[in-house]
Amino acid sequence: MESYLPAVWRASIGSKSPSLCNRRAVDVTNSRVLIFVHIPKTAGTTFRRVLERQYSADEVLPLYESELGKELASIPPAQMNRLRVVLGHFYFGAHAFIPRPSTYVTFLRDPVDRVLSHYYFVRQSPEHEFHEFARQLNLSEFLAYCSRSTHGRSDDDQTRQLAGECGKPSSQVEPAEMLLAAKRHLSEYFAAVGITEEFDRSLILMKRILGWKRTLYTRQNVTRGRPARHALPENDLSAIYRYNKLDLELYSYAAELFREQVSAQGGALARELQWFTKLNAAYETLGRLNARISRPRRSSYRD
Repeated sequence: MESYLPAVWRASIGSKSPSLCNRRAVDVTNSRVLIFVHIPKTAGTTFRRVLERQYSADEVLPLYESELGKELASIPPAQMNRLRVVLGHFYFGAHAFIPRPSTYVTFLRDPVDRVLSHYYFVRQSPEHEFHEFARQLNLSEFLAYCSRSTHGRSDDDQTRQLAGECGKPSSQVEPAEMLLAAKRHLSEYFAAVGITEEFDRSLILMKRILGWKRTLYTRQNVTRGRPARHALPENDLSAIYRYNKLDLELYSYAAELFREQVSAQGGALARELQWFTKLNAAYETLGRLNARISRPRRSSYRD
């Protein structure tokens, strides 16, 4: 466990871990620990950069090698009292290991686009454990292979992660029960639910709910060279639908929660969004120019 913790959080490891429990999230305040369930390929890396800028380094704990965040139970009280943010690719449930009030945020993405992005990301990433399989198999074959894996399933990923422990591939849970758990967690525990296709609007929503200030961003970890969904062969599109039936329903449910949260903010959010979109476009352009200027020039001489 200790290897999961950054140096600033590393400490002696306790022997006990609390059991999972239902703790309903209530009003968001600065005293609450914010837990970001980072679902892969939902613009979470871009969002993470924004999130981390809101807090000091010793207040943020990344747990990207954790399954449920159990390592939190081993953090000494003095360090736990400083903690304000926990983030990672873990399943829902980290709040059960935090002896303080907490709340969650996450992003969901249209399942077709998310699967496409994931597949081409794996193909382009030699360090990924499924890289060779993605290179050898077409999309529908890759989905079939991953769905049979006991440790790397790619079917209904978003539902599994938000369902918590009952969504893990090793669990014997009926799909309907898993979907119900994911929906219940989103409605009861999450201060805000973001939608990748509405990234700017989601960011402004979270800014207003959580009291953030510095929310300008540049896109991170973008998968290049993937085809548009309308260019997909019919069998690949059918495979995505077949292996992600729960995600399709969960995404629809999350989008409705998102619309309700946006509506509750009134016209002020729309006005702030209009200003923010223009400002961030200029910010991204400036970032690209700075990156181009700072890039080392190639020497005209041969080494």
